[in-house]
Amino acid sequence: MHRVPLELREQFEERRTETNVNRMYVFAIYVVVLQIVLNLLNILKPTGGQNFDAAGGQPVDIKYYVTLSLATLLMGLLFWFLFARARKKLISGRGARILVNAFLYLYCAIQLVFCTFNILSGGGVNSYIIAVLILSMIPVIKPMQSLIGIGISFVYVCAAMYFARDISQTWNSIVLTDTWTNLIIIIGLSACGSVFLYDMYVSNFLQSVKLEKSNKELLIIANTDQMTGVANRRAFIRSFDDMWQQSVKDGRRIAVAIADIDFFKSYNDAFGHLEGDKCLMRVADCLQRSFRRASDIVSRYGGEEFLVVFEAESEEDCVLPDRARENLQAMRIPNARTDVSPYVSISVGVCLVRPTADTPTSEALRTADEALYESKRGGRNKTTVREYARPDDLRDTTVPYA
Repeated sequence: MHRVPLELREQFEERRTETNVNRMYVFAIYVVVLQIVLNLLNILKPTGGQNFDAAGGQPVDIKYYVTLSLATLLMGLLFWFLFARARKKLISGRGARILVNAFLYLYCAIQLVFCTFNILSGGGVNSYIIAVLILSMIPVIKPMQSLIGIGISFVYVCAAMYFARDISQTWNSIVLTDTWTNLIIIIGLSACGSVFLYDMYVSNFLQSVKLEKSNKELLIIANTDQMTGVANRRAFIRSFDDMWQQSVKDGRRIAVAIADIDFFKSYNDAFGHLEGDKCLMRVADCLQRSFRRASDIVSRYGGEEFLVVFEAESEEDCVLPDRARENLQAMRIPNARTDVSPYVSISVGVCLVRPTADTPTSEALRTADEALYESKRGGRNKTTVREYARPDDLRDTTVPYA
């Protein structure tokens, strides 16, 4: 039998509870519809008052059946409402599990009462068989829980047969028929079915977790630059579009920053491509540590260029790119050319924009690119910030940081 690893048990129980809530919700609907039909049949064609002497039984007043059926109907309606709330997560966790067990065992108990009436009248145990099948087949419960429930209900039925009927009649009408054989077969099949279904559910859960893990790993690989570990260009475009659309709805200002490593070709020529790769990884790590908010997007755009998109409502937000430039300088990575800085440096261009529905994302990227070249023309190792202006509202908004 498959076992759920300890680290996955909480997740497994959550999923099992959700499965049981959905199954019992449908079952509650079935109970309601069934009891409406049965009550109508009992009212239109009562079965009480018949002669059960041939079977060794005694008549049971129809009002007991009708009363119990009405109680079952009301219970079904109540649990239908409660399970509807549980499906909307208004009842969850331990409360949802208690709800599932309460409905399961209450309904099985009612079926056993019906079984008692049947035994009194004619010796039938159909209601007991229904209870066993429901207990073992409908919810996903642990095998031991199912076996205990089946066993307790079987003891109850045996006691009902013994005490509710004359023992000689019981022997003649039940023991010498196929009833016991059928009961044993039903109990055995139900017990095996319960174990099999639970094991199959656990197996499917473990397979789904494994598949989810594989899909996540593939998604990470597909969206991550393998050298630096930051988002790749494809992932950036998708995330950038999402942030842009959200900003259009919220009216928030965002910033698009392009960072380019100064004289990176010279660094590769002087130290080799292996060291150049290490330099790219350290620059990416610096940018990730400088932009750590959940909404910040750091990506490698190509070659030695990195793109960062972040919310920029406050002036403090606007200086984050220049702070990242300073953080890289503080790492003191030796540079091949010292005419700009003795250490590896970046030039940064930033576009501040408040997105609108008629403003394309390409305009923000173009403005950030222009600001980057302004930083390069100004001597590199600089940050230039420009606020995007519509073509009909051009303004000189360049803000250089030395």
